[in-house]
Amino acid sequence: MKQVLTVCTGVLALIWLANAAMGAAVVKIDDEAQVKIGFRVQPLVVITDKDIDGDGEFEREVDFKVRRARLRLGADVNEFISAFLQTDAGSGADGSGYDWRLIDAFVTVKVDDLLKVVAGENMAPATRQNLTSSGANMTIDRTSITYKTLTWGTRSVTAFANNTFSDADAGLRGDVDVRDLGVTLFGGAQINDLLHFKYYAGVYDGIQEAGEDNLRYTGRVQLNVFDPEPNYFNSATYLDGKKTIGIGASIDAQDEVAASADKGLVDYGFYTMDVFGNLPAGPGYVTFEAAYENLDLGDATALDYDGDGFGAGATATKDATQSQGDGYYVQVGYYINKVQPWFDYETWNSDAATGKGGYDLYRLGVTYFFKGHNANVKLGYEKLNADETITGTTSEDSIESIVAGIYVTY
Repeated sequence: MKQVLTVCTGVLALIWLANAAMGAAVVKIDDEAQVKIGFRVQPLVVITDKDIDGDGEFEREVDFKVRRARLRLGADVNEFISAFLQTDAGSGADGSGYDWRLIDAFVTVKVDDLLKVVAGENMAPATRQNLTSSGANMTIDRTSITYKTLTWGTRSVTAFANNTFSDADAGLRGDVDVRDLGVTLFGGAQINDLLHFKYYAGVYDGIQEAGEDNLRYTGRVQLNVFDPEPNYFNSATYLDGKKTIGIGASIDAQDEVAASADKGLVDYGFYTMDVFGNLPAGPGYVTFEAAYENLDLGDATALDYDGDGFGAGATATKDATQSQGDGYYVQVGYYINKVQPWFDYETWNSDAATGKGGYDLYRLGVTYFFKGHNANVKLGYEKLNADETITGTTSEDSIESIVAGIYVTY
């Protein structure tokens, strides 16, 4: 009963906040130049299973947190050149509260619709979900297996991306975390009245955990039927604003991202194919998305994930085969009269000899939209069923979570 009251109280407070949302600001510099100021705030209440007291059994933990708190600054110099800066508030490692950090800093030069150059710190186009705006997710957050990509951590997540599932984590992390530093070529064209093409091709720093200096290469192609998705970033649901079917494929690779005790220097490879649709259906709109993804970390079972070597004083290695493997997700929602119930299913098959790190994951929830993606409230339930007993517990093999949150973006 206390947990139900906690969720209800949190949702009511979040509804009030959504109604209080304010608009963005645009400052005109001259006939061509302007500066746009915005923000994104996503406060949550997270109720999930954790081993709080270290006895090897799960207890229920209730945690209030701010998932994202961002200031956004865009600038159009003229019709060809623009820039974007975005900060985020992250909790300090010593529990000292929130620290502001820069998470996006890039310049876009538009040569033509077929060629835009994006340079700086930005999202690499490794999957469709990597390119889905955090302000336009359908469920409470991105799919768990999206975090298998390189700078997203080569891991899986639970509690709607609020916790890491350590059994499926290879431990690799980028210098700028989630984003990457580099250059992306991006563009698209209309093939005919029905077909639209979009591509990405980028080169980035990636991660350099093995004392090497290799570049990360990422490419993506996407074909849309009916309406295009012309922007760099996609939405996970367009509500009633677009009729489209998109088919895409991505490849993401970097040599010698880490050293291992059993396989030497380990290469990284990630491959994905996806399909997306946002279509009218009856009085509303149906949204669906599915993808197959494959992660290769060279079958390393003793990965030096943090680059401190294998000698005395080094931290423990990771069994990368528990993160390595393949899987898929399917998510679907139906939007009508400002309400969208949604469902997500994911599965990951690890390459570990015991199957550890593999899991099935279910998400079920509903969103109420006050003003589209600018202001809405989400409530969701998630259950992860692990293929093997979860590390650190005596008999636990599943994690359940309930999350409620308000999403405000301008």
